Amino acid sequence: MSFRVTTWRHVLAFSGLATALAVAVPLTIVSIALGAVPMFIKFPVLLISGLIPLFITLPISVFALNMLKTMNETVTTLDSLIKFDTLTGLLSRVHFMHLLNERRKAGGYLAIVDADHFKRVNDTFGHEAGDDALKHLATIMTQTVGGAGIVGRMGGEEFVIYLPAVQHQQAQLIAASLGTALRNHRLNYRGHQIQITVSIGIVKDRAEADIASTLRRADMCLYKAKRNGRDRFEFEEVLDGGAVSAA
Repeated sequence: MSFRVTTWRHVLAFSGLATALAVAVPLTIVSIALGAVPMFIKFPVLLISGLIPLFITLPISVFALNMLKTMNETVTTLDSLIKFDTLTGLLSRVHFMHLLNERRKAGGYLAIVDADHFKRVNDTFGHEAGDDALKHLATIMTQTVGGAGIVGRMGGEEFVIYLPAVQHQQAQLIAASLGTALRNHRLNYRGHQIQITVSIGIVKDRAEADIASTLRRADMCLYKAKRNGRDRFEFEEVLDGGAVSAA
C-alpha cells in the first residue's frame, strides 16, 4: 500500500501520526518497565520519555514529508510537461507517439492537420493572437474528435489525430465535421473575428505498417489538400489491391 504526499494537509496529518507513534511507544515501554513505582517518581520519567521523541520526531517528520511533497509536485509537473503541450493542452508529440504505438494494434486512421495561412494571423494581429488561434483550434479539434481518438500537437501549427478501430465513413465524417466547426466558429480576438481553416491529410493505418511511413503518406495527402485550395481534406484509403485516394 502506498501513499502520496501532495498537500500541506498530508504533511501535517502524517507528521502527527508519526509523532504520536514515536511518543506512545516509549511511554508504553517505560510505564510497563516502572510497574508499581510511585507516580511522583514515575511521572518525571514518563514526561521526559514523551517530550524527547515529541521534540525530535515532529520537526524531522515535517521537514522530511515537506521534502517528499516538493518532490511529488516536481514529478507531477515534469510528467505534465512531457505528456502535454504547454500552450494548447493537447498531447505532446512524444506522448502522442507513445499512445499511438499502444492504440494502433487494431489499426485505424491517422490525420495530419495544418492551419491554413497561419503566418497571416501572426503578421496581422501579433503572436499573442497566433497563440489564441492555436488554442482555439485545439479546442475545436478536441470537441470534434471526442472519445473517438487522440489529438496531439506535432509542432508549430501542425497537429495530428489518431482514430483507432474506426471505419472509413466515421473518419471521413470527423474530418468534414472539423472543417465545418472551424468555419462556423471564428476566433474572437479583441473584437476581431478571425477565420481559422485547416488542411487535412488522412490515411488508413495498419498495425504492421511502419509508423514513419504512415506519417509520410499522411503528409503527402496534406500537401495535396494544400495544393487543391486548402480548407479541405484529402483522404487515402489503402485497399488490398493498392491505394485509392478521394477528396
